[in-house]
Amino acid sequence: MSNFPPLPQQARGHRPRFFEDGASDTLMAMLLELAKEQWVTKNRLATLEHWAANAVTAARTPWNEDYALPAEAEAALAAERDAFVQRLLAPIEQV
Repeated sequence: MSNFPPLPQQARGHRPRFFEDGASDTLMAMLLELAKEQWVTKNRLATLEHWAANAVTAARTPWNEDYALPAEAEAALAAERDAFVQRLLAPIEQV
């Protein structure tokens, strides 16, 4: 148990609005949350594929959240992520 008091359940202030219609802001928040989850899955899959390609087995190296891809694979994945975000936000930038 923690000795700290519980955090308040309500945020102060109002949510920022980016579009005239509040429903558009809600839809955008949902879309970005789904995109974030999809990218996390893609990142984990890239790590698993790297392990498989290099014949790393669970017996030799257990799954570890701290495992990092090699620098060149990480750079390629970062470039792919940037392109993904660019495609995702392109319709908004056209408005």
